[in-house]
Amino acid sequence: MFVSKRNLTSKLKNWWFPTPPPSPNSTAKPYPEAYFRRRLFLWMPMRMWDIVLQCPTCNIPARTLQSKGIYTRVRLVLEIKDYYYLAAEYHFCKGCNSTFIAWDKRILDLLPDGVRNKFPVVLTYMYACDVSVISFLRSRTLGNSPSALQNNICELHSEEWMRKCVSYLSACKQHRAAAHTFGQSPVEYQKEQQLKNPPSARWFLARYVRNVYNRLDYLRAVTTSMYGRVLKIDSTKKITKKLQGAKGGNASRVTNVGNEKGEELNSIVTTSESMGSLQVMADWLINRFSRAGVTPPVLLYTDRECCSTQEGVSKLQLLFPAWENLLVRLDIFHFMRRLAVGVTSESHPLYSVFMASLSRCIFEWDQQDLESLYAAKKSELVGNGVKNPSSEAVRSAVGKKELAQHCRRRTRGVETTDSLLDSLFTTMATATDVLGVPLFREEMVTEIWPEQRRHILCIQDPPGIQLYTEVGQIKKGGKSLPVYRCARGTTSLESFHLHLARFIP
Repeated sequence: MFVSKRNLTSKLKNWWFPTPPPSPNSTAKPYPEAYFRRRLFLWMPMRMWDIVLQCPTCNIPARTLQSKGIYTRVRLVLEIKDYYYLAAEYHFCKGCNSTFIAWDKRILDLLPDGVRNKFPVVLTYMYACDVSVISFLRSRTLGNSPSALQNNICELHSEEWMRKCVSYLSACKQHRAAAHTFGQSPVEYQKEQQLKNPPSARWFLARYVRNVYNRLDYLRAVTTSMYGRVLKIDSTKKITKKLQGAKGGNASRVTNVGNEKGEELNSIVTTSESMGSLQVMADWLINRFSRAGVTPPVLLYTDRECCSTQEGVSKLQLLFPAWENLLVRLDIFHFMRRLAVGVTSESHPLYSVFMASLSRCIFEWDQQDLESLYAAKKSELVGNGVKNPSSEAVRSAVGKKELAQHCRRRTRGVETTDSLLDSLFTTMATATDVLGVPLFREEMVTEIWPEQRRHILCIQDPPGIQLYTEVGQIKKGGKSLPVYRCARGTTSLESFHLHLARFIP
C-alpha cells in the first residue's frame, strides 16, 4: 500500500473515493455493485504523518508502537447522504504484547491536535457516525431535534439511493435494447441493492452524547470561562420529567444560572428546590469568580426568595455570602403572572387590556429612544410613499418588536408604581364583559394584590446598574438606530429550559 513512508502506491484504487459508475454501453452486462459503491476512509496516522506513538499500556517513552498492517475489520460509517467504510492501521507493543487499532480513543488522544481533528468519526463498539451528521444537532434553533435530524438524513439517503438506482436501471434498459436490436436472448439482471435505512432518533441522540463526551474537556473549559455582572437563577421540572430508568424518579428539579449575555454558567440537578441543595452550586460559583480574579456580580434575578428575611437579607444573598454587594431582584414577568392568577380566565375579553395596563404601571419608555424611533419610522413611511404621516399613523406603524429592539425601558419607582397599580385594581375591580362575567375573582383585591404589594420594591431597577447593552446598529428610514440587549429578568433561562425539554425525546 505504501512505496515508502507517507507515500502511497499509485496503483492503489478505490481507497478514498469510489471509482465512477461505468459508462452505459451495449456489450457489457451492468452489475449493481458497480453503481452502489461506497467510499473507503483509510486511517493510518502513524504511516501518513510519521508519528511516533508510545504504548498507552506501558506508558514508557522507550516503548513505542509498531505497525501490524491493516486491521481486518472494516466499520460502516453513517454520513449525510450515504455510508462509507472505515479502515484503520493495527499497532502492537513488543514490550507488553498489547494491540491497538488506530481509531482507539487511547491512540487518538496521543495524536497532535492538528492530526486528531482529521479523524471524522464518532465511534462506539457497535456503531459509527460521521461528525458532520452530529454537528447538525449542535444548533440551538427551535424545531431542531434528533427526530428532525433522523427524518432529514432518511430523506437524503433515499434521494442518493434513488439516483444510483436510476443510473443502474437506465444502464440495464440500454443494454436490453441493444441486445434486442442484435437479436440476442433476453438477459436476467440482478436486483438493485436495497436501501439501508438510517437508525432511529434515539441512536442519533446517543451519538451526539458520545460526541459531547469526547469534547467534554473543551466544553468544560469554555463554560468555566464565562462570567457576568448580572446573573439569573431559575429552576424547572420539565427536564427531570424526561429522565428514565431506575434513577428517573429521584431528581426533582434542574437549576440553571446564566448571565446577561444569555450564557449558561452552571447547571445542577437536585432532589428539591431548597437553599441547602443549591449550596454546592453557589460555593462553586463563588470559587470560580475568586480564582479568576473577576469582579463579582452585582445583581441576581430570580422568581422566588427575593424579599429580606429576619437577618435583613434575602435567602439568595445568604446563599452567596462572599458577594456582599449582590442585589436580588424579582423577575417582573413572574410578578405579573402572580397577579394574573386573580383573573377569572385568560380568555376574558379584558385580560389583554389588564396585562397591558399592568406593564404600563411598572415600566416607562426612554423618551429620547422613542423620539429617535418615531423619527426613523416617519422617514421610512415617507420613503414608502406615505405623504405627511400623522403622529398617530407613525405610532401605529411601530411594532412591539421594534420597540423592544431599539428602545430602553426603566421601572417607575416604588411610590409611582404602587400608586398606579392601586389605582388600576380599584378601577378594574368591578369590570365585566358584555355577559356580566367579572374580570377579577373575589380574592384578587382582598388577598392576591395585598400579598404581592410587598414585592414592588423587589422589581425596581437598581440605581447605577446598566441593564442595556448596545449590540449593534441598523438603518431605518435613512436613520441609524441602536439595537439593545436587555439583561433584566430570567427569560433567557426559561427559553433554555424549553429548548432542553424539546431536545430530549
